Amino acid sequence: MSNYPLRLPDHVMAEAKHLAELNGTSLNQFLSSLIAERVGELRAAADIRLRAERANPAAALAILAQVPDRPPLDGDELPGTH
Repeated sequence: MSNYPLRLPDHVMAEAKHLAELNGTSLNQFLSSLIAERVGELRAAADIRLRAERANPAAALAILAQVPDRPPLDGDELPGTH
């Protein structure tokens, strides 16, 4: 576990304390959860960008071109098309 001195504007700190209380958690737990959530979002977005850079649209379209042209199975129709 690490410590980090965090400086927040007074209005942000007041709101964070209020929200932590509403959520029934300590301020420390509340801020830790928010930071962990955001770190996870940023990591996921970076992973998606890396995967997108490796994408080969031509290869994907070639695979999709091999799918037979037939109507969708019952229940797989687009809304409003059956």
